[in-house]
Amino acid sequence: MTWISLGVLLVFYPALSILSMGEDTAALLKSLTEGTLAVLLIVTILMQWAIYAINYGAVYLEGTGLAGVGLVRIRGVDFAWGIAFLLAANVILSGVAWVLGQVGLPMPGEIQMLIPSSASGRVIWVAVSFTAGFCEEIAFRGYLMTRIRLLTKVKSWIIPAVISAVVFGVSHGYQGLPGVILLSIYGLMFSLLYIRTGRLWPCIIAHFFQDFIALFAPWIDRYFQLGN
Repeated sequence: MTWISLGVLLVFYPALSILSMGEDTAALLKSLTEGTLAVLLIVTILMQWAIYAINYGAVYLEGTGLAGVGLVRIRGVDFAWGIAFLLAANVILSGVAWVLGQVGLPMPGEIQMLIPSSASGRVIWVAVSFTAGFCEEIAFRGYLMTRIRLLTKVKSWIIPAVISAVVFGVSHGYQGLPGVILLSIYGLMFSLLYIRTGRLWPCIIAHFFQDFIALFAPWIDRYFQLGN
């Protein structure tokens, strides 16, 4: 089961994303109706939980349980770590995005087209946000990093952290090369947070709010446009 989980995370999941990198993401998203977008998001939720089920089965059979990958009882300090990390990381990522833009790799704005406009669609997006935060952090930080470290028998977290970060970035290949680079760096930051705290909840909380606040992007953009 360990190798099945690693195969899904290291090969299958990134491969799905790589296959989409050659497509015209903007044209594809523009062609989606609100209903089709909702179905796409629901399929994403189901796929994420399927991967979680595989990881859960692996840690169960390995005898460590989720506590063995850092998912222990949530504490108030986890929220403090998560929010502080989110604020600091976004400042750094804004600088990275600016640098990428200067070298001809601007971040694709089409990603905002994934945000539903209907009330029901926004409820689904909240579910997507929690699912991505919970399932991806267990997969990429909790399971992948710890198992790579065990299998390679290295004491350092450097190799597991880098591999996890790159796979995390590649798994978001639908955002294009700039997105892969940015999210690989973001993934490395999440890896460092996990190493520093030894817990998954700070990562899950930060990841959830990162996706959740995307709901408010249209209003934020409109506010600044009015201010100008």
